[in-house]
Amino acid sequence: MEPELERDETADALISFLRSEGAGRRTHAGERTLLDHLVGVYEVVRRWNQPLVVQHAALIHSVYGTDVYHQQLLAVSRRAEVAEIAGESAERLAYLFCFTPRDPLFAGTYRWARTAGPEPLVAGAPDGQPATRAQLDQLVLLHMANLAEQAQSPDGSPSRWLVRIRKLAELVIDSDAVTLPVFLAALASFSESDEQSTLSAYRAGLGAGDEPEVMGNRLALAAATCPVVAEPCIWQSYVARLRGSGEEARAWARRGRRRLLDLGTTWDKRLSFDEWLQLAEALQRTTGQHAGATGAGISDPRTLFAAAVGGELDQSVRASPTALAASAKAGRERFHRYVEAFAEIGGTIRRPVYPDLGSQPWFNPSEFPLARCLEDNYDVVRDEILALESSRFHRESEQIKRSGEWDVLFLYERGRRHDEVCERCPATTRAIESHPTMRTAAGLIYVSRMRPGTHIEAHRGPTNLRVRCHLGVAVPDGDCAIRVGDRIERWHEGRCLVFDDHFEHEAWNHTDADRVVLIVDLWHPGLSGTEVRLLEGLLTYTYSYARQLNRYWSSNAATRMANDPSAQSRG
Repeated sequence: MEPELERDETADALISFLRSEGAGRRTHAGERTLLDHLVGVYEVVRRWNQPLVVQHAALIHSVYGTDVYHQQLLAVSRRAEVAEIAGESAERLAYLFCFTPRDPLFAGTYRWARTAGPEPLVAGAPDGQPATRAQLDQLVLLHMANLAEQAQSPDGSPSRWLVRIRKLAELVIDSDAVTLPVFLAALASFSESDEQSTLSAYRAGLGAGDEPEVMGNRLALAAATCPVVAEPCIWQSYVARLRGSGEEARAWARRGRRRLLDLGTTWDKRLSFDEWLQLAEALQRTTGQHAGATGAGISDPRTLFAAAVGGELDQSVRASPTALAASAKAGRERFHRYVEAFAEIGGTIRRPVYPDLGSQPWFNPSEFPLARCLEDNYDVVRDEILALESSRFHRESEQIKRSGEWDVLFLYERGRRHDEVCERCPATTRAIESHPTMRTAAGLIYVSRMRPGTHIEAHRGPTNLRVRCHLGVAVPDGDCAIRVGDRIERWHEGRCLVFDDHFEHEAWNHTDADRVVLIVDLWHPGLSGTEVRLLEGLLTYTYSYARQLNRYWSSNAATRMANDPSAQSRG
């Protein structure tokens, strides 16, 4: 995973403020929200190791609108309110960004503006206060990050922006106010022709997905032509696996990971930064040798991610495209049988069992990327969870027999994200949201606290679609354990347990201290990537439709009450 950065409480407060102001509901580009973009630019600036004032300005850089993005999230009259959260310097920088025309930057006249005075650059700023040279340099850096974060083709694939960003960097190469990202040195002689050649080779390489040799040659050309982009290297790792060279595959994956961390953002935005990083790490860990594959079968980043991170890559690289298509077809047929079972159970709330999905009570945690991630980042996850106020917990409401006290605090509750809790646990949330966790109506992600003397009696989970991961956060000495099937295991702080809760299980804490674990539901490893995608779509639609129905019924009930006051007395 991405190296853990120190918690930024000002950024946390700004994100919470932006969400409360509706940034998460305001569209920005494509299907993304304004909040997605603001946080994305902040993350780029942070990975570039810029001063905190620039990082915080990045989070609010377009809240007043810009000369390109005309929608205002906040009125300029609220500047003092924003400054109270972000700090006056960060707010001032964001204000300048919103009212500074970009043409002087991109037309190359900025160098003159720095020496002759700031007026040509900030003439449109209504407050009339002059900008300092440091602020002008920081504005350029913000423009660089803004461009790097959102530059893409309509389908999310790469577009041309590297030369443009290098030219912007040349304007502030002698600045004391910003630190230029290290990758820019490798672009010193990188030309527009080189950038076009990189794009062409990359697209041609992915277009030759059923010819590994051709795919590898073109991706190698893309990686060699542009020395900073990571994605061609990550794809080369996959191609090397197809050719049976495990060591070469790991070397390409390491190179891709290093480039990604240096660039600080994605080039191919069909996956997020964390997803590309997770993919590179998954490919770097694999040890299989798969010589003799007759075809790659994968040429889409999302499909490769699902296969590598979901543990299906070993099967996919052995198979020809025909075999892969047959596997996808089998997954769809099994999914259709599951959907058909809903008709058989009628109007009951009982869920059908997913067909032909073999399982076992216990799993090896090391086989699950999320479990490894939580264990690797245990210290920060533990600190975030133990810092949660006790008053936020509430009694577990499921009808499971128990003695004693069992409290919970949800991050995700059957498709609903609890934003306030997630914001208080940013590192934990990033780990959860960058892995294929079950964040639909079929799953739960929460902190579970068993008080001393508590025993949760034997019961079974409602679905066989998932497995459950427990990270021990606070585990007292003594008789404190869980039984799944016939096997009993103790929790250990900083270690994960993974089991299928569709099997009968019970848990107890016969000590005099609290037991605290983080519980995360994961898709069952026996499901194919195709099935997970279909199930996510089904469950997301069901959840959204249920919410719409609830709003519809509530609206009708309110209207009836308003039109017929006597209805209140009738019930």
